[in-house]
Amino acid sequence: MLGLGLLRRARADEPPYIEARSGLLELARSHDFHLCFLLFLFALPPAVRGETGRIEGEVVSSAGDPLPAVTVTLYASDNSPPRVATTDSSGNFAFAGLLAAVYTPVAVRPGFEQFIHSPISLGDGESVRIRINLRLAYSEEVLIEEPAPDPIHEPVVEQEFSSNILEVLPLPSDRFQEALPLLPGVVRDRRGRINFNGARSSQSMLLVNGSNATDPLTGEFAFELPLNAIDSVEVHTIPYSAEFGNVTAAVANVVTRAGGDEWKVDLGSLLPSLRWRDGTIQGINSATPRVQVGGPLVEGRLWLSQGVDYRFVRSRVYEAVVGEDEEVVENFDSFTQFDWKINESHSLTATFSYFPVEIDNWGLSVLQPEAATPEFNSTGWNFAVAERTVTSSNTVWETLFAVKRYDVSVTPTGQGSSLLTVDGLRTNYFNEIDRQSWWVELKNSFTHFVPSGFGEHILKVGGNFAYATFEGIDDGGVIETVGPDGGIRRRTEFRGSASVGASDWVLAGYLQDQWRLTAQLGLDVGLRYDYERITGTQHVSPRVTVAFSPWEHGRTILKGGWGVFHDHVFLHAGDFESLQTRVETEFGPEGRPLGPSLVFKNRIDPEGLEVPRSKIWNVELNQQLGDDWRVRVKYQERRGSREMVVDRLEETREGPMLFLSSRGSSRTQEFDVTVRKDLPSDGNLFFSYVKSRTSGDLNDFVTLYGDQRSPILLDNENSLQPFDVPHRFLLWGVINLPRGIAVVPGAEWRTGFPYTVYTPDYQTVGERNGGGRFPTFFSADLAVTKELTIKGRSFRVGFQVYNLTDHFNPRDVYSNLASPTFDEFADSADFSIRVKLGVDF
Repeated sequence: MLGLGLLRRARADEPPYIEARSGLLELARSHDFHLCFLLFLFALPPAVRGETGRIEGEVVSSAGDPLPAVTVTLYASDNSPPRVATTDSSGNFAFAGLLAAVYTPVAVRPGFEQFIHSPISLGDGESVRIRINLRLAYSEEVLIEEPAPDPIHEPVVEQEFSSNILEVLPLPSDRFQEALPLLPGVVRDRRGRINFNGARSSQSMLLVNGSNATDPLTGEFAFELPLNAIDSVEVHTIPYSAEFGNVTAAVANVVTRAGGDEWKVDLGSLLPSLRWRDGTIQGINSATPRVQVGGPLVEGRLWLSQGVDYRFVRSRVYEAVVGEDEEVVENFDSFTQFDWKINESHSLTATFSYFPVEIDNWGLSVLQPEAATPEFNSTGWNFAVAERTVTSSNTVWETLFAVKRYDVSVTPTGQGSSLLTVDGLRTNYFNEIDRQSWWVELKNSFTHFVPSGFGEHILKVGGNFAYATFEGIDDGGVIETVGPDGGIRRRTEFRGSASVGASDWVLAGYLQDQWRLTAQLGLDVGLRYDYERITGTQHVSPRVTVAFSPWEHGRTILKGGWGVFHDHVFLHAGDFESLQTRVETEFGPEGRPLGPSLVFKNRIDPEGLEVPRSKIWNVELNQQLGDDWRVRVKYQERRGSREMVVDRLEETREGPMLFLSSRGSSRTQEFDVTVRKDLPSDGNLFFSYVKSRTSGDLNDFVTLYGDQRSPILLDNENSLQPFDVPHRFLLWGVINLPRGIAVVPGAEWRTGFPYTVYTPDYQTVGERNGGGRFPTFFSADLAVTKELTIKGRSFRVGFQVYNLTDHFNPRDVYSNLASPTFDEFADSADFSIRVKLGVDF
């Protein structure tokens, strides 16, 4: 908190500012000498002003037609008052007499989506011309136009992270996923997986430019992108629009950055973070350099955008043996985009991405040391072509075709059997995976704006076809459960062929009507049809949302919605009976078997499998308090059914079996209050409180048969989910100060996750996830960035601090009653600091 307090005083070129630099210097000496050079950069005045420059351009529709009456606002990095211009009949606008600085143009016109241009570094006397392409506004949100100073449809909570925000947020490894927990109800579990509003991570979906980027086997996000290649990340916490299918939780859609009519080069995260051991530098702790290049190949017709990054990150477990205490992630991401304006009404976008990942000591913890961790490798690529045709000022046709491949290998690195001791897994990891998956996707949609017909309508009709297939091996090893005396209590083996493979295809169609009945009442109605081949089922998903403003000033808005959502079916569920057979043998104190081995046959419910379903409803009140304060009060409930679960059955007519069925269920109740404060210079502060309860069947299929397996297979229970958080407070925002300084504070306080207590032979004591909770979690982070314009080049320098108060936030607990350290917690991420440097030219 010292750094935050000092920076709040650093608002003017006065002695307190020098005092702030002195305080930061002391902070730097004690943690990372990289900060020292920043103290001088932060004290630099704005760039010396010389000749004035000019920014001009044109605003066109997706068909290339000039758009008059568009409001273009120009925001400057030096915090001078924004300038406003309106396009003429030819769609042109101009800003003259501009001093050297970094400028961000924002274009707005009713009926079209708001456009935020990437920052423009304007040098002395420089003239820059840009082209802005506005798209017709159609989204899942009900938009109600009012003559209020601020658009009342603007969300209280940021549901979209723009590239400008991603650039200044404290993201430990420069991945966009690390920004998502800033939303109310979104938490990371103990394994780092993202859970949206009480749903499992496998129940959400990642889209990249509208194309599915989710692993068809695990439901996890299976796509990596250079941060600089991202234009925005749109989050639909409840995806009410009927165009969203095969998902029962949230949808995150990443929109990538297109090239413009001026060549730009953006370099980011140029400085590595040093690795400190015993007071000395011992290599690099993390390095995440990235490059983004964009510009015209044929001016006005063909544009290129190319992003590349490299990521090397070490994560330390302090309680582990020195020399065996780091998980190491290394990956390379490349994203290429071509935008082609074929003619005035027809455009084409082609993208190609490649993202190999290697993780050493995957899942390292005090309960799973280096010898018991596997090596994780994945290689993925994605090719997509999107075509867009505007046949009139009110009609848009869109087609998307994508081909993707995602290969995964999980390789044990130890020798012999895995030993499950009272203190966790030892000697080796027990499962090997090597698989290759493909999937193909084709989407087509038609959007039409109807200006009159009992109100305005935006109609969207579409359909899609997707095919996915995989093959490979899934080979289990030997697990020996060891008691406190060192004797073997249980031996678990996996027998049979390790070969796996399956395929599936789905077909869908939908209709969505965004209907504005009056200026104060809006209705969204959607209907979706899906057919899924593995289960052989078809289903219909109706959805409806309503927004109502009871008074003309538009400061109060009531919203509500209800919908039915159907999830995707994991590919290897259809291949369940072909998976290896689990064999368990119990041993007595003398090391002799207590009886015959239990051979668990894999069986699918004779009634067949069904597609998982969720019913979600919510109500909310949005209230504007004055010009700068807004509050949202929201309640939502989610009930999941037909979820795939695996029951461990020891006594049946056929003998022991693992029984896969669609009899699982889950439930989430969530209440949140979010307050937003608008700050000068386009800054914001968000404060939210979330009260929730999340429960469900714990033996869900993906948890048991995902890429990272548990050596324990317990009886299924419907209990608290492992990521249940009854209370959570969240504060974050962007504070834009004078002298080109942006301060991003963040703080999170929440209830600890629940955990299970075990007997010496790993039977549960009481209810699963009922043994207690982790200590209360608290983390305060801070990012500070300063922009410098030197000879037409824009430099970004800053630092990011994590766990500012060095609060103890453990990720592991010794929960076996026989452990000498029973009920002790370990593996907390300590205080860390990182220096950032970027440049645009």
